[in-house]
Amino acid sequence: MNRFALAALAAVALPAFVAPALAGDYRAGGIEVRRPWTRPAQAGMNGVGYLTLANVGAKPVKLIAVESPAAKSVTIHQSSMANGVSSMRPVTGGLTIAPGASVVFAPGGYHLMLMGLTKAQALGGKVPLTLVFDGGRKLRIDLSVETGAPKAGADPMAGMHMDH
Repeated sequence: MNRFALAALAAVALPAFVAPALAGDYRAGGIEVRRPWTRPAQAGMNGVGYLTLANVGAKPVKLIAVESPAAKSVTIHQSSMANGVSSMRPVTGGLTIAPGASVVFAPGGYHLMLMGLTKAQALGGKVPLTLVFDGGRKLRIDLSVETGAPKAGADPMAGMHMDH
């Protein structure tokens, strides 16, 4: 094969190996992050992050922290409703996901609180996050800034990075 044919073949074959099933999704090892998004918010205010975190591996995984240069701090929270009263509390000690299970971070349930945004989250933008798992594993993702949850396949993939 000549160099042109090899380059064309690589251009077609490579995305099949590195691209996730849906644009905007991330996968590293046994961890999948699906449709990460946030709403627009002003600098200095608090933001919120939503996504689905799935364990497609054979062992439990534990999300122990979330980091972002876009906020002074990021914490995992859970909202709940009891006797007609809504409440929100931080999740302490991390969040364990069993093999084959997933946790949905969505309005009214688990969510990420981005405390003290360092800059505005503008519609159409991206907000970088690093998910920190047990054993020091890290997964770098971007939240897509939307007015509501993005549709499957609608968010362009920003990239994925897993540090060990």
